[in-house]
Amino acid sequence: MKKTDSLKAIVLAGGKSSRFGSDKAFYRPEGSSLCFVEQTIQKLEKFTREIFISVNQAQIQPMQRLFHSKKHIQLVPDLSEVTEYGPLGGLYSVSQKDSFDTGQSYLILPVDLPRLTDDELRMLVQATNVYAATPLKKHFLVAHLPFFKTEIEEAIASREHRVKSLLDLLTSEPLMFPSWAEPHFFNQNTK
Repeated sequence: MKKTDSLKAIVLAGGKSSRFGSDKAFYRPEGSSLCFVEQTIQKLEKFTREIFISVNQAQIQPMQRLFHSKKHIQLVPDLSEVTEYGPLGGLYSVSQKDSFDTGQSYLILPVDLPRLTDDELRMLVQATNVYAATPLKKHFLVAHLPFFKTEIEEAIASREHRVKSLLDLLTSEPLMFPSWAEPHFFNQNTK
């Protein structure tokens, strides 16, 4: 699939990783030379020219060391007013930093999906205003959304903390993946 300037990516990496025991973004699985955030970036670089990584304050310096030579990657720390908003706060922070254009769309991924395949990402890229769904679960943090600055500002102003509230405002639809793909969408909470 050809890279397009109208598609940007957002990696949600700023979570607390409390169940994991350490920062998931920097976890390097046995046998891999890349940590989770590097794996995620490597997958996304096949589809887009510009990537934002939503980070917490503690991640800024380690992320800068990892990606200092990659000018197409921007680190976006959570804004102070939304640090307790979780992934929605991360998306909001990116929306305030990016020169949002109504013609843009955004491929959104959490950092902890190491089994997600290029084929599944391709399906997301080919659809718009969707989030991933499998027979057992809706995966609201895996999405391809249109321009959403107005809607996310509305969600934050309403004190919403769930990404689902943004998806509802955008009238996003589920993009169904088959049952055999279910494990690819499970976020990794243990080492």
